[in-house]
Amino acid sequence: MNKPKLTFKPRVNPLIADLPEYLKNPANFAEIQKKIIASVQTSCTHSDVFEMAKCEKCTKKMLERRKLLKKLGFKNPRQYMEWRKIHEEVRRRFPLMDWKLNKPII
Repeated sequence: MNKPKLTFKPRVNPLIADLPEYLKNPANFAEIQKKIIASVQTSCTHSDVFEMAKCEKCTKKMLERRKLLKKLGFKNPRQYMEWRKIHEEVRRRFPLMDWKLNKPII
């Protein structure tokens, strides 16, 4: 009896399937994360989300973050969150990998 030829393709989450290549590269993760976090940071201290929404400075920063996400290539915040989860999981599974050089740290 002949064995059937099976080819397996890795499943790709449809949310991240159409991301640009530079977002898929783990070497760029830290740099992109820093840009996004820096776009949201303010000197305001709010104890409530509603206070933050009323604050003009914080609202401006959140709009700035949305524009940055669009400019980077994300279509919506959910796509960004999935991208972040995937890259954090890659970092967790391969802690001894230098992603800039694409070689293991020995």
